[in-house]
Amino acid sequence: MSNIVFIVNEYAGNGLGKKVWKKWKDAIDFPHTVFITEREDHATEIAKNCAESMDDLLLVGVGGDGTIHEIIIGVVGFEHVRIGIIAAGSGNDFGRTFSVFHSLKDLQEFAVSSHHAKMDIGSVKTSDSAYKFVNNAGFGFDAKVAYLANYSAWKSRLNLLRLGKLAYILYLMKELFAFKTFSFTLHNKEAVTRFDDVWFFVVCNQPYFGGGMKISPSSIPNDQLLELTVVNKLSRWKLLFVFGTVFFGKHTKFKEVTQFQASDFNIVIHDEVFGHVDGEFSCVTEKDTTYTCSVVANAWNLANR
Repeated sequence: MSNIVFIVNEYAGNGLGKKVWKKWKDAIDFPHTVFITEREDHATEIAKNCAESMDDLLLVGVGGDGTIHEIIIGVVGFEHVRIGIIAAGSGNDFGRTFSVFHSLKDLQEFAVSSHHAKMDIGSVKTSDSAYKFVNNAGFGFDAKVAYLANYSAWKSRLNLLRLGKLAYILYLMKELFAFKTFSFTLHNKEAVTRFDDVWFFVVCNQPYFGGGMKISPSSIPNDQLLELTVVNKLSRWKLLFVFGTVFFGKHTKFKEVTQFQASDFNIVIHDEVFGHVDGEFSCVTEKDTTYTCSVVANAWNLANR
């Protein structure tokens, strides 16, 4: 059997992580090690330390997309490490594409096998910064709404009532009227294309973002390609309608939605806009900065039958 380590974020999903872990820990009857995260990026530190000190390692993350992002970033390039997931977040976009453990029997079957599937990640770089993403990275309207909601006092208050998601709706409506669209230029092998009046763009390694919105229906997380989705030149009210269709992947039929596929994209953002990586705040861009988005192939191992 593999060395099994659980990395638990008890605060994931507004406290759901703690509840989910309690059910699992009372049932586990085989040798294992448990780490409870205490701060941002702690899961990355734990995962990397375990990867450096243990052989034949199965790392099981208990948490949401942010926790899983941190764990995977910590073990990129470690061939002897497999990642398993017990979903306990509010969005759980990771679990919509990647396999997760639903029962103790599932986990035991993976633990005694060596089966895995190699997965890609994405990379976003400028001349002086770098980020990695498992699901997606984006800039614009969605990133700003997520930032304002995540750092708002309203979300903390609503979380006490298990209504944290209402904070996103409140700020979505606010930014629907306040957000200033922006411009960027895409440099790819075929052409140089400028996009104006942009609401947002997102580079995806898998289809979902934002808690179940199928923003990039054709994305496959191990095909060594990324997909770029651009939403621009549409009215504020039509944006709401387009968002409603994203949950079903039907937004791609609108003329205001443009998609590209490649192993890398060079993008010059001409304005100051908010960015996110796997739903977490990454930066506010500087004017006319070049962002290189590229795929890192076969970067990590997913526990898989």
